[in-house]
Amino acid sequence: MPPEATTAQKRFLVTSALPYANFDIHLGHLLEAVQTDLFVRYQKLRGNTAVYVCADDTHGTPIELSSLKRGITPEQLVAQVHQDHIRDYAGFNISFDIYGSTNSEENRRYAELIYENLSKNGLIVEREINQYFCEHDKRFLPDRFIMGTCPRCKAQNQYGDVCEVCGATYEPTDLLDSRCYICGNAPVMRKSKHLYVQLGKNEKFLRDFIETTGVLQEDMRNFVKSWIDEGLREWCISRDGPYFGFKIPGTTDKYFYVWLDAPIGYISTTEKWCKEKGQRVEDYWKSESGTEIVHFIGKDIVYFHALFWPVMLKYSNFNLPSRIQVHGFLTIQGEKMSKSRGTFILAREYLDKIKHPQAPEYLRFYFGSKLMPNSSDIDLNSTELLNRVNTTLANNIGNLHHRTFVFCDRYFEKKIPDAHWDEAIATVVEHAALEIAGYYEKCEYKSVVEKIHALGSLGNKYYQDSKPWELIKTDTQKAAAVMVTCVNLIKAIAVFLKPITPDMSGRVERQLGSVFTWDDALFSLRNKALGATEKLIKPLEEEDLAPLFTAATAREQQGKEGLLEIEDFKAVDLRVAVITGAEKIEKSSKLLKLQVEIGKEKRQIVAGVAAHYSPEQLIGRQVVVVANLKPATLFGQKSEGMLLAAQNADGSLVLLQPERGVTSGAKVS
Repeated sequence: MPPEATTAQKRFLVTSALPYANFDIHLGHLLEAVQTDLFVRYQKLRGNTAVYVCADDTHGTPIELSSLKRGITPEQLVAQVHQDHIRDYAGFNISFDIYGSTNSEENRRYAELIYENLSKNGLIVEREINQYFCEHDKRFLPDRFIMGTCPRCKAQNQYGDVCEVCGATYEPTDLLDSRCYICGNAPVMRKSKHLYVQLGKNEKFLRDFIETTGVLQEDMRNFVKSWIDEGLREWCISRDGPYFGFKIPGTTDKYFYVWLDAPIGYISTTEKWCKEKGQRVEDYWKSESGTEIVHFIGKDIVYFHALFWPVMLKYSNFNLPSRIQVHGFLTIQGEKMSKSRGTFILAREYLDKIKHPQAPEYLRFYFGSKLMPNSSDIDLNSTELLNRVNTTLANNIGNLHHRTFVFCDRYFEKKIPDAHWDEAIATVVEHAALEIAGYYEKCEYKSVVEKIHALGSLGNKYYQDSKPWELIKTDTQKAAAVMVTCVNLIKAIAVFLKPITPDMSGRVERQLGSVFTWDDALFSLRNKALGATEKLIKPLEEEDLAPLFTAATAREQQGKEGLLEIEDFKAVDLRVAVITGAEKIEKSSKLLKLQVEIGKEKRQIVAGVAAHYSPEQLIGRQVVVVANLKPATLFGQKSEGMLLAAQNADGSLVLLQPERGVTSGAKVS
């Protein structure tokens, strides 16, 4: 029987979580994008409408502070990061239909609409609260600028809104041993009024929602249910200025919390796409539209998507998610991704350091070979990457492709012979198509790859057992039947792999002169001219991966040991300098702009010592500076080095300087 036919075309609106716009795309982001892309490409291959929407999450205090440090506006920062994100995703063939930004007028309008509807339905309440205030930095501290110990699992160094270890969400005031992220000082409490959404009024709705068949995986459903059982807390949706975001209507200095307007980016970006394509956003987001909304997210943001987001949608008559597909974290060589341990790999690093032309597609394949519809963590291991690519793609599928088409080129005048295929093999493929379709629907990509590998093994065994190199001498028609069977099997494999390895399948398409749809998995080719035969797969070698993974392993080992090699220390150029000028920087309570002389060279250094030294105290001092530090821009001022200082237990800084006068520019060793 043929692959399962779709009785009617389905319509999907599919999203990945929005990456934050203050940093580059890393391989954890990419894992989610690949998982989403495989689902979208499969649906399109089946003839369904599937719109893949994503955008940058652009608001919040970290964006504003990052832009100040770089000497640019928040708008300039998010515009620059936006282009970088698009570039890096494109390097791995992620097929967004649109990649937008939450910093848009469409997003403002929808945020205000949803807020207005929540308010009309009596879900918004104003409360005066105790809020952390940093007396050193003279500002209220948003949750991401408070660090401390999780009140639930007691994990240290967690942010003030969510624990990255146990996934709990809480108020910043619940955090234990709190400290200011900016300066490290303990904050104090001050009164401030804020707006809250009363989630508790929606308990029955949320219980019914998460119990809806297919919305959440079982492990995640139980996880979310436990939060509801503990009692739904009111959700604070406002933040004090200064805040880069949308001002809340009717307030003077309150802004929408970034987690209110971030998921709204799914809707506003869809609207932008609809305007460009002449379609109606209502056909995707109105509750009666019939469109299936599918969110792919990491397990660290389940609370927001399974509890906050459905309530926001309900009261504006928007479409609720049909499915929230939750995945685990990505580890590198068995270690959690960490900058300090050297196991944090950017997408751009992978593209730049691994020179193999098919490396991006191989990573797509590797992720696909491990992804299952659960929230288990996934490890990226260089040895396993090499083995999986070479075992399945090169030695199995690539081998079957090469031996088949080279044989057709040599003995059948570069044509698929005019013969009938082996019906037994065709039947196996037809049944496999049903299984593989089910795996794709369930995001059981690991099973997809395993089934495809089995088909490749079947093809190679059939080729070997049939011995076409002998048949061509004694029975040309039987040899022709073997070739027709193998060509059609390769075509079916290319169809099944097309969502995972679109470039590789594209080469088979060009050779066969067609663009595959799902129905092309059926055996149908005979008596057809072939395009030029090219090697489908270039095997991976250890030296291909070494530039990326050797560096990461070395950084990881160094981080574990906490020790530096002598060459690392020698790379830091420490020099004695004289401060010849000093002045305060406007709007900064911590920074001074210093003019220094390092020997005969004059430089400008921006230093965070204003709270400890006046400009007058510094002029004429000899200090020690890092002379080969990459220049940076702080508060719009260029800084060409760094002063060395020691910090006392009370937080005060003391500049390091020679015991007695030495020549300016002298090297410290």
